[in-house]
Amino acid sequence: MTSNMTWIKKRLRALGHFALDNTAATAIIFAMSMPMFIAAAGVAVDLAQAYNIKTRLGNAVDKAALAAGSTTGSLSDIEEQVHRFIDANYQDDRLGETYDVEVSFGDGTVRVTANARVPTTFMRILGHDYVDVHQETIVKRELAGVEVALVLDVTGSMAGNNISALKTASTNFLNIMFSRISDPEYLKVAIVPFSMSVSVGQPGTEFVNWPTSDAYKTPSSIVYNSGTTGTSTDWRGCILERASPLDTRDDETPNWGMYRYPRICSQYNSNGTCRTYSNNNPNNGCTVSRVVPLTNNQSALQTSINGLTASGNTYINVGLVWGWRVLSPTAPFTEGSEYDDPDWSKTIVLMTDGDNQPISTYSAYGAGASLSASQLNTKMMTVCQNAKDAGVTIYTITFQSGISNSTRNLFRQCATDESKYFDAPSNQDLITAFENIANQLSQLHIVK
Repeated sequence: MTSNMTWIKKRLRALGHFALDNTAATAIIFAMSMPMFIAAAGVAVDLAQAYNIKTRLGNAVDKAALAAGSTTGSLSDIEEQVHRFIDANYQDDRLGETYDVEVSFGDGTVRVTANARVPTTFMRILGHDYVDVHQETIVKRELAGVEVALVLDVTGSMAGNNISALKTASTNFLNIMFSRISDPEYLKVAIVPFSMSVSVGQPGTEFVNWPTSDAYKTPSSIVYNSGTTGTSTDWRGCILERASPLDTRDDETPNWGMYRYPRICSQYNSNGTCRTYSNNNPNNGCTVSRVVPLTNNQSALQTSINGLTASGNTYINVGLVWGWRVLSPTAPFTEGSEYDDPDWSKTIVLMTDGDNQPISTYSAYGAGASLSASQLNTKMMTVCQNAKDAGVTIYTITFQSGISNSTRNLFRQCATDESKYFDAPSNQDLITAFENIANQLSQLHIVK
């Protein structure tokens, strides 16, 4: 607008000098050129006015598009929200009446377009009674639907202040996500605690195979134990992984192996029968904290976080693969959207405070499995790639300073990109990392 006014001033100044020239020829030319000068100046004024209207309309359309991007409900509900925002930020009675306000949806985006008709003053002389201006804004709907699995290390090294920091960080994550997304129908969160196993609970009666024999009780009498403590001889929810490569895949086949820690005899009678057993708990080593499948029940998620308990060794690959499986639309958990649904995104947030640390007695791989830390690392990276190939975004966090550089590098490579890897050497760093990830997941931004 400033450049237009400068141009007009120069033309008027020239026109003044021109008018002072009193020669006959100049007077004739001046008289003939006068309408042209007036028309040019008038056109500039009208166009400057139209530019101002276009800027004001653009501001209103931007705000309306952002509102549409975070509004849920039917298309008519969203259109109504767009019109409310445009009416609030662009008053027709000032100048320039809006028309053809439209809302449309694309692949994870919402587009808002609007036109305004600006009446002219000087251009009417040339037969143009108005100027039409157009504005369009496209907003990426990152909050259209968010599914996220928090895959949390609850191994023995997380005891004390570490687990407290994890609870705070996870709580802050939930608070940010649920406060930013006004309609919880567009947010689903899962909690996947892991150590040397994952306790999946009881997704369905067909989920696990009852063993053909058992050292603790008659297999047919084993029932699901909903408790998390004690030495009940019933099944507490942990499962055995399948042989490679099935342990690195989203496997919907039912009948998984039931976790049953071996009952070991420490003292024998003279006749060869067992006098004393060193273990009377088939759930020994079963992760105390259970998986919470995808849900928008913030209270249930918070209860799970409050109850996180640290114990056991580190099998990062097992936690990660179940983080992927809870996001899957197929069994054993079916709460996830379809992989090709453009209105939903799938994200894993994976954190650990240590390196993979296999145990020789019993784990998700059964009794005496001779797996090395290097083999677990390889499995972890295979799961990372498989999940990313399926369209899952992965954030990774390494926590505390005792973690090795090799594990840090693995987590850096596992993340979808460099910006999604966080190293958190302190408790406050862990809290900040979770908050940063929540802010990224809940961010709306204009892409055009």
